[in-house]
Amino acid sequence: MDKVSLVNLLIGGFLPLVVAFVSKETWAGWVKGLILAALAALSGLGTDYIANSTSFDPAVAGWSAGAAFVFGVAAHFGIYKDSTLQDLLAKALYKVPAAARAVEVEG
Repeated sequence: MDKVSLVNLLIGGFLPLVVAFVSKETWAGWVKGLILAALAALSGLGTDYIANSTSFDPAVAGWSAGAAFVFGVAAHFGIYKDSTLQDLLAKALYKVPAAARAVEVEG
């Protein structure tokens, strides 16, 4: 396996953490899946650019995106699901709504 493919798999392994960081905890799973697919597509384009910056090869970009997506899903369900790290990242950008803060202050 070449270095570009290994980097692509490593990126795919970290994509679930990126999805947890940029999405809200309450969003549906299919929305998070779409975010993962979009990030995997960007990863595939980047991998194709790194592998061959002179011309675009849709086959390389597609296979790279598919591999990153499949590996990202596998990493989510196999490693990160219900882990402390993913929970911390999911709550990192979450802001408590103003109405809930008012109840906390009064209560």
